[in-house]
Amino acid sequence: MTAKQFHLESGHLSKGLRYMRELRRAIDAYWYATIEDPEAAALEARRVASAVNILDEAVFLNAYGDIYRRHRAGTTLGKVVMGLELIRNCEEHSPVVFDGLLVPGAHYGVPLSMAPTRMRVVYEWAKYSDMPDEYVRVDSSATERVKRARAEAQDAYRKQVQGRPVIDTIFDAVNFFQELDPRLIASAPPVVRWAFAESTRLEPLVEVPDTDTRTELPSKHLVYRPMGMDQYEVFLSDIACRPADRRSAQWPAWDTAVRTRKVGILQQAKDRNPPGSAREVRYRLIENRKVIGYSGVVEGPGATSEPWVERTRQIANDIGRGFTYFVRSDEISVHLQQAGNGSVAATSDDRDVLGDLADAGKRPGMDVTWLKLLEENPDLYLATRPRPAPPG
Repeated sequence: MTAKQFHLESGHLSKGLRYMRELRRAIDAYWYATIEDPEAAALEARRVASAVNILDEAVFLNAYGDIYRRHRAGTTLGKVVMGLELIRNCEEHSPVVFDGLLVPGAHYGVPLSMAPTRMRVVYEWAKYSDMPDEYVRVDSSATERVKRARAEAQDAYRKQVQGRPVIDTIFDAVNFFQELDPRLIASAPPVVRWAFAESTRLEPLVEVPDTDTRTELPSKHLVYRPMGMDQYEVFLSDIACRPADRRSAQWPAWDTAVRTRKVGILQQAKDRNPPGSAREVRYRLIENRKVIGYSGVVEGPGATSEPWVERTRQIANDIGRGFTYFVRSDEISVHLQQAGNGSVAATSDDRDVLGDLADAGKRPGMDVTWLKLLEENPDLYLATRPRPAPPG
């Protein structure tokens, strides 16, 4: 049976439509919770997992039994659904709170008109191995067999959920159910305009005092959420988005698209030359007393105001495609050359010009810390190189 043959009938369809709406509501709530605090985000993530589990077990499994069970276990998206079952079971039945369920990744400033700036956090699911026994076991003193989720759900969590951005796994689950029965797909959303506003600028919509009369503190920023959006397909609002943010179930998962070898967006970008006509090398990147890369500024047409950092091997690959890296020495420009095994060299009068460069130290945007940040957040790295259009 193919995915499109899992059409729901009668009561199963009614319940499917209701809890697909609940899933859309929960996704929207989770998105806004990422600019609140970790506990708020965890509460909404639990709500998402619960809606997914209802669609999985009470709707499709109840309707199709073993045929559905086999299909779910044989697909990547189905395994995401199975993995989220672990979260639902543990959050709803464990007597303990697992504070590390959502692992904070990148932080992005939300463009508020009043200080302090609020941050939006990109959360990832915790590793299964980091979950405490009291959280995953029915009895912490029991054997491995007595867990809050069946073995295949534990395995699916390890393979398709842990360590991934929460929003990617949520949209994977949405895609799974919508592929089973396209009638679960809602209509396209309208264009929504939203804004952060100071209390003094809200009139004539509503009057808000300039101070909190209970504390006499300056009034805080206010965030307005549109109502009724759960009747449409989810398209997450643009709250300090980065290119990696998956804002629709129809967009492919960024963590999959960006990292797949050979065909992934990241590899495609590395196989193209960087912008500008050349890059000037200004600093060495040193880690554990070893040069691991270089940093500098872009020269020529297409140059950006941002500095660049690269590992040595990537620089060698760029040079192999004919791109120019150079270092200034005694008022002349010395081009870098490939030196074998992913290394580079620049010599002038038999002198190693690269060896004369200073360590980047802690120079913002040019140091080892920045290199590691770009490697952990490929979308930020891709901003420094030409790439295909973002997913979607």
